[in-house]
Amino acid sequence: MASNASRREFLLMCAVASGAPLASLDPRPAGAADVPKKGGTLRVGFYIEAATMDPHLSGSKIDRQVYHNIYEPLVTLDVKLGIKPGLAESWQQPDAKTLIFKLRRGVKFHDGTDFNAEAARFNFNRMKTEPKSVRKGEVASIDSVDVVDAYTIKLNLKRPDAALLATLTDRAGMMVSPKVVQERGAELERNAKGAGTGPFEFVEWVKDDHLLIKRNESYWSKQGGPYLDRVRYRPIPDDTVKLQSLQTGEIDVMDYVQPRDVAAVKADRNVVVVDVPSLADFAYQLNHTRTPFNTKALRQAVAYALDLEQIVKGVWLNVGVPANGPIPPTSWAYDRSIAPIRRDLARSKAKLGEGGQPNGFSFTLTTNNIPINVQEAEVIQAQLREASISMKIKLVDSATLLSDGNTRNFEMISYQWSGRPDPDGNTYQFYRTTPGSSLNWSGISNPQIDALLDRTREVSNQAERKKLFSDLTKILQEELPMVFIVHPIEPKAFSPKVRGYEPIPDGMMRFRDVWLQ
Repeated sequence: MASNASRREFLLMCAVASGAPLASLDPRPAGAADVPKKGGTLRVGFYIEAATMDPHLSGSKIDRQVYHNIYEPLVTLDVKLGIKPGLAESWQQPDAKTLIFKLRRGVKFHDGTDFNAEAARFNFNRMKTEPKSVRKGEVASIDSVDVVDAYTIKLNLKRPDAALLATLTDRAGMMVSPKVVQERGAELERNAKGAGTGPFEFVEWVKDDHLLIKRNESYWSKQGGPYLDRVRYRPIPDDTVKLQSLQTGEIDVMDYVQPRDVAAVKADRNVVVVDVPSLADFAYQLNHTRTPFNTKALRQAVAYALDLEQIVKGVWLNVGVPANGPIPPTSWAYDRSIAPIRRDLARSKAKLGEGGQPNGFSFTLTTNNIPINVQEAEVIQAQLREASISMKIKLVDSATLLSDGNTRNFEMISYQWSGRPDPDGNTYQFYRTTPGSSLNWSGISNPQIDALLDRTREVSNQAERKKLFSDLTKILQEELPMVFIVHPIEPKAFSPKVRGYEPIPDGMMRFRDVWLQ
C-alpha cells in the first residue's frame, strides 16, 4: 500500500507542477471511513538546526518549516500555488499602486492580544525599518501602510509590484505580535512564546536537541485542525541516523530524503514517500565587495571550472537538474533555451589570466556542516584544482552561515534557497541593490539588473515578465553574483500513521490538518 501511495504522490505532484486541475485527496493511504482524531505528538527530523524564530530576520529554510505552523501570513498557497485567504479574508487592487486587505476578525495572537490593522501596519513598518530585517527587499515596493479602519489596511506602493501578493504568502506576510516584539526584543530570536496566531504555539527551543510547539486551543478557525497535541522538531544532521529513526519509529516525519537513499526508502513498505517538485535554487554567493571575487574574470574562472552535470549526477544522484540560474523548471518563468554554464577548462584558465592570476588563486568556501554539503564542497574543490584554483572549506552551523552572510564575512558561501511561487522571490532580494541587511550577500550593484528587476514588478503580463526574467538570467550568468548549481527535487518521508498531509510545492510542511492514526 505504501509504495502505491508514494507513486500516487509523485503523479499528483507532477500534475501540480504542470498546472493540471486536481481533486483534493489525502496523501496518506487511508480508508474511506477514517475520521481525523485529536491527540499525539508528531516527531519531525530536520537535517539542520533552526537559525532564528523571528520571521523578519530569518534567511533559513528550516526556520520557515516551523513558522508555517506558529505564524500565519496574510494570504496562503493552495496545492496549485494559487493564492487564497489567510489572515486577510479578502483583498482588492483598485489601481496598480494600491492594495487593500480586509483582515479576519476575531483572531488573537498567542499572547492574547488582538490581531488587527494596527498590528499589521506595525509588522510592515518593522520589516522596512528594523536594521537586521532581511525582508526589506521583499517589501521594497511598499511606500506606506494606512489603517483604514480596525480591520482594513491599505498598502500604498512606490511602483506597481506584480509579485507582491505571492511574496506575502511567506515570511514577508507573517504577522508577529507587536507586544512580544516590543517587550522581548532580541530574545524573540530564541523564544517565540505568544508571538504568532497560527494553529500551534511555540513552547521551547533547546539548541541542538529539540524545538517544541503545541496545539493552539483558541485557534480562530473552527474548521479542520489543529488535531495534534504537539509537534517536536529534532535536528538530526546525520542522514543515516535520521532515516533509521524513521524506519524504527523514533520519528514520524523526515523533512528531506537524501538522494542516495531515495530508491531504498521508496522500496520500504513501512515508509510513505512524497516527491515534491520544488521551487528551490541551490547555489553559492560570491562576495563582490572583497578580493578575489570583486574581479569578474575570477568569478567566471570558477564558473567555467565547474562540471554541473557531474555534481548533479555524482552528489545529487539526479534527484534534481543542473541550474541555469535562479528560476527552477517548475516555474512558468523558466527558460529552457538558456543552457547551464558548461565546464570549459581552457576558458577558465584564460579568465585567470584576464583576472591577473595566470597561475591560479586560492579562496575559502563557507558551507553548512552537513554530509551532502561537505560532499558537494569536496567535489567542487577537486574540480577547481584541475583549473589551478585552490579552495579551502570552512564548515559552520546555520546560525553562523546566516551571520557570515549578512555581514559579508565570506568569499564564497553556500545558499540553499527553498524558492518562492513567483520568480521575483528567487531574484529581486538577491540581486537588487539594497542598502543594509538583505539577502544580496554578494553585494552586487548593477544598474541594468536593477532596472530589469524593477520592470518585472511593474509589468503584469506574464509573457512579458518571462522575457524580462530570461534577460536577467543571461546577465546573471555573465556577472555571477552566484554560481548556480542545482534545482533539487525534495522528497519527504512519513510514517504510514501520519494522515492528512497536503503537499504544497513550496516544500513547507504545514501540520494544521495532520493527525496520527
